[in-house]
Amino acid sequence: MDLTIFFRDQGIDVFSEVCLDNLSDEDRSSVVQFFPAAQSVIVLGKEVPVPVYRMPPKEKTKGMLRIAEALDKTAIQLAGRLNDERIPALPVPLYLPVRIADGKVQGIVRLKQVAAAGGLGSPGRNTVLLSPRFGPRLLLSGVVTGRRVQESCLAVSSTGRTEAPACTGCGRCIRVCPGGALGPEGVDAFRCRTVSTWVPPLLVPAVKWMLERTLFLQCMAPVAPWIARTATIRCSLCVTDCPNFAGIEGRDKAPVHGNVT
Repeated sequence: MDLTIFFRDQGIDVFSEVCLDNLSDEDRSSVVQFFPAAQSVIVLGKEVPVPVYRMPPKEKTKGMLRIAEALDKTAIQLAGRLNDERIPALPVPLYLPVRIADGKVQGIVRLKQVAAAGGLGSPGRNTVLLSPRFGPRLLLSGVVTGRRVQESCLAVSSTGRTEAPACTGCGRCIRVCPGGALGPEGVDAFRCRTVSTWVPPLLVPAVKWMLERTLFLQCMAPVAPWIARTATIRCSLCVTDCPNFAGIEGRDKAPVHGNVT
C-alpha cells in the first residue's frame, strides 16, 4: 500500500517507517517483545495546534484526546489494511500496556525514540520529540509490522526544511516544572502534576508494583480510555516554555515522509 496516500487521506501530518536495525538495542528488544514478528515500525504524528495549549485545562485535555484518539484509530486501520495484505502488523496501544524501566514508566514501544530514528525530529531535555515543523507539539502513534524495509530516503518537511530544531539545553523546561518531574535522568511521571493528582506520593510504590504485573495491565486496559477521558492535563509548561514551541509553521498539510530505514 502507498503510505503517503493513506496518511494524506487520514489527515496525518508526519510519518516514518523505521527498520529495527536502526533502533537502539533497548528499543529493538522492547519492540520484538511487543510483537515477535517485528521487522519495522511505522510512526505517525499529528500536530497539537498552538491555540489548544491556550485553552482552560479541561478543554485543552479534550482537544489533545481528540487528536490522540484520531491517531489511534488511524493506527488500528493501518494495521488492519496491512494484515489484509498478509503483512503481519499490530498497532501500538494508546494507553496500556506500559512498562517500568529504571523505576520510570515508559510506553511498551518508545515512539519518540522511533520517530527520532526515522528522521522526524530530535529529543529535547523534556523528553518530548522536537519536530522541524511543529516543535514539541506533535502527538504520536505507531504500528509495528513484519515487513522488512530496504529503501531509505531523507526526511523532509512541507516547508522544504529537513533539519530538526536541536534542543538548546537551556534547561527552561526543567526549571519551570512545578512538580520537579524533569531532571538529568529523565522524567519521573509520578511527579508530574497531571499524574500526581491521581496518584499521591504514598501510593507510587504500590502503583509501580501493579504496573509491573501483566495480569493487572490486561485487566486495566479496557478501562484505561475512560480514565484518560476523566483526567485533566493540568500543566503543559515543559512544552509551552520550550524555545522551540512554535516550530516552523508550514501551510502545506500533506504528510511528511521521514527516513525509510
